[in-house]
Amino acid sequence: MLCVTSISYFVCLNGAKVRPIQPGRGLRQGDPFLSYMFILCNESSFALIRRVEENRDIHGGKVCRTTPSISHLYFVDDSFMFLRVTTH
Repeated sequence: MLCVTSISYFVCLNGAKVRPIQPGRGLRQGDPFLSYMFILCNESSFALIRRVEENRDIHGGKVCRTTPSISHLYFVDDSFMFLRVTTH
């Protein structure tokens, strides 16, 4: 349990850290099941993001007018979300 509970995850929202997340159980680096779990989580989050984009609830950001919008990028162990924000 020390390997699982000794870590804290921080999420940045608009440049500010939110409350730390401290897992009680889970996978750690080197676990043979981790690769499969990573793919499953990425595919699930990708499907959810696409659904909300199709409903026009969120809009990705554009580099310039002629490029497609980018809403998210996945790297080996990182996920980035790019969203357009408007105030009312």
